[in-house]
Amino acid sequence: MAGVSVREMTSKFRKLDKFEGVDFRRWQKKMHFFLTNLNVVYVLSMPMPTVPEDAENESLDETRKQLKWENDDYICRGHILNELWDALESKYMAEDSSSKKFIVSNFHNYR
Repeated sequence: MAGVSVREMTSKFRKLDKFEGVDFRRWQKKMHFFLTNLNVVYVLSMPMPTVPEDAENESLDETRKQLKWENDDYICRGHILNELWDALESKYMAEDSSSKKFIVSNFHNYR
C-alpha cells in the first residue's frame, strides 16, 4: 500500500454527503470513518511529534515520523475543509445570485 497515491485510494470511496448545516453528528461520523480508511484520523487526536531543540543528531526515524504526521495532517484537514467549503459555497453562492436577481428586478421596476 506504500506506493498507492491518495487519489487512487479516495477514488475507491463513495463521495461523502455534503455537510448541509444539519445533522452534524452523522456527517462527523462519516468523515471520521472516511479518514480512518485513509489512515490519517490519528492526527485529530495526537499532537505532532516533536524533536527536542537541543538534539543535534535527531534520528532519521523521528524525522520520518514528523514528516509523515505533517503530510497526514495536510490530507486530513484538506478533506474536511473541502467538504465544508462545498457546503458553504453552495449555500452562500445561491443566496448571492438570488440577491443579484432581486436587485436587478428592483432596478427594472424603478424605471
